[in-house]
Amino acid sequence: MWPVKFKPVPMPRIWGGHALKSTFGVQMDEPIGEYWVLSGHPNGMSVVADGPLAGRTLAELTEEHPGAYLGRSPQGRFPLLIKYLEAESDLSVQIHPDDAYAREHEGDFGKTEAWYVLDAKSDGKVNYGHTFPDRETYLRAVAEGHVRDYLNYLPIQKGDLVFVPARTLHALLAGTKVLEIQQTSDVTYRVYDWDRVDASGKPRELHVDKAADVLVYGAPVEPMDQPRILHEEVDFVLTRLAECPYFTIDRVLLRGRCAEVTHGVPGNPDVVIAVEGKGELRFDPGDGTKRAISLVPGDTALIPSDLQGYTLACTGDFLAIRTFYGSPGRP
Repeated sequence: MWPVKFKPVPMPRIWGGHALKSTFGVQMDEPIGEYWVLSGHPNGMSVVADGPLAGRTLAELTEEHPGAYLGRSPQGRFPLLIKYLEAESDLSVQIHPDDAYAREHEGDFGKTEAWYVLDAKSDGKVNYGHTFPDRETYLRAVAEGHVRDYLNYLPIQKGDLVFVPARTLHALLAGTKVLEIQQTSDVTYRVYDWDRVDASGKPRELHVDKAADVLVYGAPVEPMDQPRILHEEVDFVLTRLAECPYFTIDRVLLRGRCAEVTHGVPGNPDVVIAVEGKGELRFDPGDGTKRAISLVPGDTALIPSDLQGYTLACTGDFLAIRTFYGSPGRP
């Protein structure tokens, strides 16, 4: 089968912006907060942009060619949802449930996610965690308008990876752009929205009680391991940024060369997201020919598992994120 790229699905958001519209060819007037670039979720289904499979949805690909485009997935659908987020103003302080709570109460999966920081202010930070000692304190703070007093913050800068496990209170703040890799889920519980109102003058819905159920009280968020270099040459550096039961995230940096890449987990597909510079993804579709698709910032390529590896190539500097699911083992 062939690697495929998808049309972005723009999602207007009250906190969104306009800077990424040119990257994704979007001409909507509303501020766009999210661009879903790979999604098998019905709330924003990806459609193949071009090539022999143009017009097919990701759901159709995984149904018709499960071995190539799905592999051993923990969900019956593609288990990763990948987005670009642009926060021109603060997102709501929010939390996502784990799988057990989401399956029981929402009929969906939980949401563990990670942010690769594309841009941030010089003093950039995100809300990350809280100091509520118990449910009663949390509910009282919401009722009295004191949620801000219990928020923890984490400084960020371009190139950071922030791991956000399910049941972590968090919020992206103004001036931040990130690439988000998450479980396929669309369940969010808002706790606090900075006293903001929508275009009709109404505050957005909060989900105080469900958030209370999934908050972890009296314990700090466990940090992600530090990045570790898997391969290093002057013109090719492969760095593991994150590894958890739901996904693995690698950063690939190339400087004017080609690099052969094997799938992160044999039998499962890879995903490559172009972040900076221009590159190519070269492959043999199985008929003995050599093919290539271009990769520019914003492009996301789903690489089927039945390819015998693939090549990333560039003439200048090229930075990409590679992600996959399953257990990669220790390289």
